[in-house]
Amino acid sequence: MGEGFSLDGKSMQAVYVLWDELGAFPAGESDAALSHLFDWLAKGIGADNVIWIGAVRLLRGAAAKDDPFGGWRLRTRQTMHPDNPEYRKLIASYYDIEHYRKGGGSRIEGRSRVRALLHSGMTGRTMFAQAGHFRVHRLRDGWIDYAAFAKTEHYDVYYRRQGIADRMHAGFPLNVDAESIFMIDRYKAGRVSRKAFTDREKALVEMVLRGVRELHRRLFLERGLLMGEVPLTLLQQRVLRGLLTKMTEKELAREMGQQPRTLHKYVTSLYARFGVQSRAGLMAMWLGR
Repeated sequence: MGEGFSLDGKSMQAVYVLWDELGAFPAGESDAALSHLFDWLAKGIGADNVIWIGAVRLLRGAAAKDDPFGGWRLRTRQTMHPDNPEYRKLIASYYDIEHYRKGGGSRIEGRSRVRALLHSGMTGRTMFAQAGHFRVHRLRDGWIDYAAFAKTEHYDVYYRRQGIADRMHAGFPLNVDAESIFMIDRYKAGRVSRKAFTDREKALVEMVLRGVRELHRRLFLERGLLMGEVPLTLLQQRVLRGLLTKMTEKELAREMGQQPRTLHKYVTSLYARFGVQSRAGLMAMWLGR
């Protein structure tokens, strides 16, 4: 755990209870489980916001080595609290275009490369350079040169202007091409910078996130990101969640305001995407069978 820090029995018991609570969420309700995890982390370590990102590797070899994101692209993002308007514009101006809404793994060159280097930042490049290993880092624990980082344009745009006093980055590898990433923020209080995350708080995050592999997996499954590099549409995700309940296709079509024939086309395309032939096969995949 964090730099050799050992959690006390009370803290560990609280984590065990959380794991049980997360494990009790039905198949297809990973977003609800994620919201519960967000709330727990915020209360447990005094965080102000938690962000989850699903990333996939699209480039390898020399192409990845020369890529500002190490060949990785962000494909889905969920936040505990809505982004403020300024930050939403920032995300929309780059990540929505170049990551969340873009398929393929094209090289980033020329002016696009300069822009990508700004948006990836020292933290993003270092996180993806360490892909394949579970890791949790704070801004000031030595994983990056914080003094140099604080002088960069990326820090000014993504941290100083957003009032972020400290951030923990956590990466959980699902396989060589899929990473579940958490960013946990503590904001400044007005002009006063609150204290950085402690060793205990880092150790708590490490224990919690290392022990919920099934949640990481289901978050990717519900977005189709273990079967392809482009996430399912919101409508496809709604159909998928419905298929993981006891509703019949006719009931699901009625609830979604779709004609049964139209709904069935979505169903068959989802079966093809996941490589199954029935709802039973889909459920078996969710249950890890």
